[in-house]
Amino acid sequence: MISYLISFFYGICLLLSLAGWGKVLNDILFPDRQIDWGQRAAWGLAFSAIVGGVLNATWMISQLTILSFLGVGLVYCLVDLVNCRRSIGSNLLQLFQECRQDKIILAGIAVVSLLILIQYAGWVYTGRINIAGMVYAGGFNTSDDYHGYLVFPHKMLQLGSMGPDPFSERRIVSLGGQSFLHTLILSGLSDTNLNLIDPALPLIITIGLILGFFQQNPTSTKRIIFTILFLLLIAVPKANTTSILLPVALFVSLFRTLDSKEIEGDRPLANACIIALTIAAICSLKSSLIPACVFLFATSYLCYFISYKNKQKVVLEAVMATGLIGIFLLPWMISMYQSSGTLLYPLLGKGYHASAYGLTFKSTSGLLGTAKSALTAFRGIYILILILLGCLSLSVRPLKFGNLPEERQFSNRQAVLSVTVAAGLATVAVGVLTENADPFRYTFSHLFPAILILMMVAMTDTGALNKNGTANFFLVAVFCAGLAISYDWDLTKQTYSAYLKNIQFGLTSPSLITAKQKSQYVALQQSIPQGETVLTRLDAPFILDFKRNQIFLTDWPGGASLPPGMPVFKGPEALANYLAEKSIRYLAYSSWSLNHPADVDTSGPGLSSWFRLQSQLSHDFRDNVQQLAKTRKKLYADGENFVLDLGTKS
Repeated sequence: MISYLISFFYGICLLLSLAGWGKVLNDILFPDRQIDWGQRAAWGLAFSAIVGGVLNATWMISQLTILSFLGVGLVYCLVDLVNCRRSIGSNLLQLFQECRQDKIILAGIAVVSLLILIQYAGWVYTGRINIAGMVYAGGFNTSDDYHGYLVFPHKMLQLGSMGPDPFSERRIVSLGGQSFLHTLILSGLSDTNLNLIDPALPLIITIGLILGFFQQNPTSTKRIIFTILFLLLIAVPKANTTSILLPVALFVSLFRTLDSKEIEGDRPLANACIIALTIAAICSLKSSLIPACVFLFATSYLCYFISYKNKQKVVLEAVMATGLIGIFLLPWMISMYQSSGTLLYPLLGKGYHASAYGLTFKSTSGLLGTAKSALTAFRGIYILILILLGCLSLSVRPLKFGNLPEERQFSNRQAVLSVTVAAGLATVAVGVLTENADPFRYTFSHLFPAILILMMVAMTDTGALNKNGTANFFLVAVFCAGLAISYDWDLTKQTYSAYLKNIQFGLTSPSLITAKQKSQYVALQQSIPQGETVLTRLDAPFILDFKRNQIFLTDWPGGASLPPGMPVFKGPEALANYLAEKSIRYLAYSSWSLNHPADVDTSGPGLSSWFRLQSQLSHDFRDNVQQLAKTRKKLYADGENFVLDLGTKS
């Protein structure tokens, strides 16, 4: 119980710290403008991801560094809360009086508060999950997380940086911002608490952003409650600890920035800085988010250029924003280059990725295949809702280019249009690039925030009609919200059931790793000479001592490797000779059971060629290691794990 409460309030303190750093940015960039707490927390989140890149590139990440960083933000936030205590009290009193006058509002606030509490409390602790419940149960993925995403923050805290990991495919496809944000949790808590940073805190931040939007665009309290309920009743397609709701919060924050007419004053540098900071942070989280960022950036500045009378100022701001994005991402990119041979995969080179050696999934080629993948991306209910609401949003915020009057109610960057276009184009782009493998999960983080933004805009509709005068935007939005919620209603119920189970699980003070596993891994690593390099394919490599040995991960064997590429389908001796040429003498491997996700036969029909190739590579590596285990000396074996000395024959 005590451990659970400590973790619960640690998350609250982390949220306050992020808001504190957002307040610092507010005071520096826009000293005469006070932004709301949701926007501050989002800015603080973006700032943390960029600071992480600098600390990672300079090998300065440590528990002391992280806790000091969080402490400064927390103190700044608490001081600000004390200074604003009167206005906070006044707002709470006003809300209390409104609740007394309208019981429906009171009931709505009670329901929303309960659902927020259940979601947050349910994410405080999460454990290992089975394969069948992988996508929606909210636990840790025994393939993706155990082999990569849990390893990276542990390496950061032990070594000061993610360091080189040229054999890790998961390393090359993401810059590392999410891994650094994980260290904010691991510096004070444990692996079982990692879901605090995503989805728990981004959920609360997104709610704060919604409230801030309606402060600037007044509507009824009932409509505000409805919008928040829509957010709370959507099932989050969570398959691992990669970003899912963090980008949602940051995209909504970016929309709020672009939608604010105050940023069109005489501060192009400040405007460019906050826009670039948010976009760079999103890009650092996950490579699949980059297309949405590119489309949103380009569309918003194109609209700004057409609408704003001072063209020179627009061009200057766009150039500065572009340069700042590069500067903010540069530390992450340098680290990526040192590890995986590319500044940014695949835009700035393939680096050590398998595709650089001609090994890639064989998707349907040619223009016809691309068109088929693009059309397939439009099959989901969310993309249809996006298109419908995006068109109807013009009834509330019509396109008016040229020299707009100063009394306009929204920014001439056409933020709503930009977000809608970016989400639609990015959905197609990601669908084509991934061959629509698990499309909802890969597009959710840019598609859902666009729909949420359109819902928010619809709630400000006081009766505007579309051009034909036949449809009310607000009513259509309510219908679409009901459609989206009912479409995944069974999953939503399962998710809330999982939250309650997670709370029970958390009260037992659990651990992902057993005492037996810990002792096995200690003995395994001690069998390898200190300082030697070892290639690992273990089921829980994140518990290794990364200071003792140079440890390389081969999460998807052959998916990434040092030039000229790991030999695949060429037999065990070719693999052994290749590793010897790379000065890798030791190989640690776990003898997984047949139901492990990496060893399940996924070559059947209906799967994308991407997953099929990963399965084939995994099976080939497993077979090669099993053959090498018969011809090479075993330094350690416990029935579940073993270490091979590839330089010594048995």
